[in-house]
Amino acid sequence: MKKTAACLILTFIILLPLQGCGYRNPYRQKVEPGEPAAVVYMKVWDDLTNELGLDILIYRKTADWLQQSRHLRITRDSGEADYILTGTILSVNYPATAYSATDVASTLKAEVRASYQLTGRAAGNTVWRVGETLRQADYPAGSDAVRSQSNKKEALETIADELGEQIYLRITATLTGNHGK
Repeated sequence: MKKTAACLILTFIILLPLQGCGYRNPYRQKVEPGEPAAVVYMKVWDDLTNELGLDILIYRKTADWLQQSRHLRITRDSGEADYILTGTILSVNYPATAYSATDVASTLKAEVRASYQLTGRAAGNTVWRVGETLRQADYPAGSDAVRSQSNKKEALETIADELGEQIYLRITATLTGNHGK
C-alpha cells in the first residue's frame, strides 16, 4: 500500500510541472466559439513501393485521425485549403524476426519508411517536414498464404494508424502553438 501511494505521489510530482509549462493535451483541446478550423487538403501519398493499396490505407487512417480534431477540417478542394499535407512511402520491407526449430520463419516484421510535410497553401512555405520516419509492426507468419496475407494486412493497418496519429499530433501541436512544450 505504501509503495502504491509513493508511486502516485511521485507521478503527481512529475506531471505537475507539465501543467505550468504550457503543455496541452491535443486530444482535449477546446475550440473557442467562432474560432475557425484550419482547412487541410490531403493528397494520396506517392508510393515508391510495390505494396498495392498502402497509399490509400495511409490516406484513410490519417483522415480518420484528422477528422477527430475540432481544429481541423479536411477538404477535397486544394484551392480552399489553408494547408496541404503530402507524403511519400519510401520503402516497405518484411524481414523475418523469429524462426521455428526447423528454420521456418514464424514471425515477420512489416517496416514502412515514409516522409511527409505540411505546407502553407497561400505562401507555399513548408510549415514542417519529416524527412524520414520508420514504423514497424510484428506479425505471425501464418500456416498458409491466406493467413500470412491477412496478418500482414493487419500489421500495415497498425502502421498506417500510427502514422496517422503521428501526423494528427504534429498538426494539432502546430495549430495550437503547443510545439514541444
